[in-house]
Amino acid sequence: MRRLSLSLFFIVLFLGLALASPVEERDLLKLKILNCWWAACSLAVLISSQNWIESMIRYGNNASMVNASWPQDGSVQVQIWNPDTLTPVIETAVVANKSQTEDHVDGNWWHDSLSQSIKLLGTKMDVAGIFPNGTFDPTSGSALTGLRVLTGFETASNLTSDYADADAFWTDLARANESTPVIFNTVSLDSIGVTDPQLGDSHDYAVFNGTVHEDGSKTVWARNSWGSTDEFKLEDVYNNTYQIIHLANWDRLEWQDSVNWTLT
Repeated sequence: MRRLSLSLFFIVLFLGLALASPVEERDLLKLKILNCWWAACSLAVLISSQNWIESMIRYGNNASMVNASWPQDGSVQVQIWNPDTLTPVIETAVVANKSQTEDHVDGNWWHDSLSQSIKLLGTKMDVAGIFPNGTFDPTSGSALTGLRVLTGFETASNLTSDYADADAFWTDLARANESTPVIFNTVSLDSIGVTDPQLGDSHDYAVFNGTVHEDGSKTVWARNSWGSTDEFKLEDVYNNTYQIIHLANWDRLEWQDSVNWTLT
């Protein structure tokens, strides 16, 4: 019994350290489940504010992930938002239910705790991209919904065709520099062009930033949920994007416990 107890202790300790280590983009990796909308939303929110992600997740003692050493148990409480009413919802994620295909099986499970939470929400109400049994629907889902669930803010989309030119398009993409999540959604397979690096078709990318180079050329740095961060020429993104998805008022993500955390 003593040996078993020590083993369990080190298992819990390992899992706790894995969750409490600093969150970063590399923790998130889409492998088999077709839900790029959700992965891109998680990445875009993380890029905007690491503190926001860490504050969404609470341990058993009600401490947030911010500056915490490790969880006190194998479950966490996660605050997300009802995508219809934008009211806060608390769900419980359990490390034993961690996905065995997505992200890193033995790695930091902060993103899986978010995924568990939206799937649990989908068992209680209609959530685009989630089946009633609490699994991801590979044929549905929208970053408009994902950003509402992760932020509690209203969302909007701008068609590329609505922009006067590539510079106006870039200006909105570059708002990602201002702590607000920005995602671009590429065109379908029959419309995608050849780019370097190659953009995926019908795929959602989280924008890191917009960059202006010394020669005046503009580029877009974006994170692909398949695991790469790439710099794209503005023209490539402009010519191969269907729409930009963002918070309706380009809200900055600045967490305030007194406003955002609802658990009592």
